[in-house]
Amino acid sequence: MKSSLKNAVCAAAAPFLLLAACSSPNKPISEGAAPSPASAAEIALMATHDSLMFQTDELMARKGKLSGYHSEAPAPYIHGLTAADNAMMAWMHQYKAPDSTATPEARLAYFQQQQQQLAVVRRLFRSSLDSATKFQAQHPAAGDVAPASK
Repeated sequence: MKSSLKNAVCAAAAPFLLLAACSSPNKPISEGAAPSPASAAEIALMATHDSLMFQTDELMARKGKLSGYHSEAPAPYIHGLTAADNAMMAWMHQYKAPDSTATPEARLAYFQQQQQQLAVVRRLFRSSLDSATKFQAQHPAAGDVAPASK
């Protein structure tokens, strides 16, 4: 991934990573104490987010390799990878953690609903990466084919 794109992704992810490091305003996590259900749901949500952000590098690398093919054959796979990336960006742009005035129940419900949305994004990431990887294995680019032995 180009460093400018990687920097942009990191900059976009920074608020979410900071959020993951913070405890819930409804019940701070004290040392040795279990987090509230809402805080635990928020932590799990941010862990899912972080996992998908990590996979974005793989998604972009795979898309770059497929873009190097000199045919239209990989177009559906490139489209799938782009759709997965767009779904992640759309989720991040719509995500708004409830503020401290929200009830613990409302916070928990929001984080659970967001986890369901991210589960859809995760499935899209996995299916697009898996199908693109399978396509590449079956149709290696000219530069990826090992020369024939003489």
